[in-house]
Amino acid sequence: MGKKLSLPLIYLIGALAVVVGCFCPIITISLGFLGKIDFTIIDAFKDLKDLDSWLALLMFVSAVIGVVFCFVGAKNVSLIRLCAIVVSIVLGLIFFARGGFFKDWFKITGFGFYVIIVGWVLGVVGAITNK
Repeated sequence: MGKKLSLPLIYLIGALAVVVGCFCPIITISLGFLGKIDFTIIDAFKDLKDLDSWLALLMFVSAVIGVVFCFVGAKNVSLIRLCAIVVSIVLGLIFFARGGFFKDWFKITGFGFYVIIVGWVLGVVGAITNK
């Protein structure tokens, strides 16, 4: 019989939430009758000319690496997944702090920001418990 593949489901859900949260609006600004502006993490790394763009891109890529290593068997796969989610958290917090997100942007945060935060929490819990 073949080896049974056991997926770290909590970690996978968390890492996927971070990836999906990058496509959802993290900032929503209402302009009255003109409509609204939605800003996503994906919008941040369309132009890779500044540090914020690179931080957003690397945060997204590290979450994708975490998802990939849920399906790949390697020698230290648990450590790789833990490192991927920690790197995503550190880069994301730097990205949000550089943008002044923690000062006054909580008034205009969008759905994607909360999805990313929940994903980080689930990812850390899943990486620590290895489930």
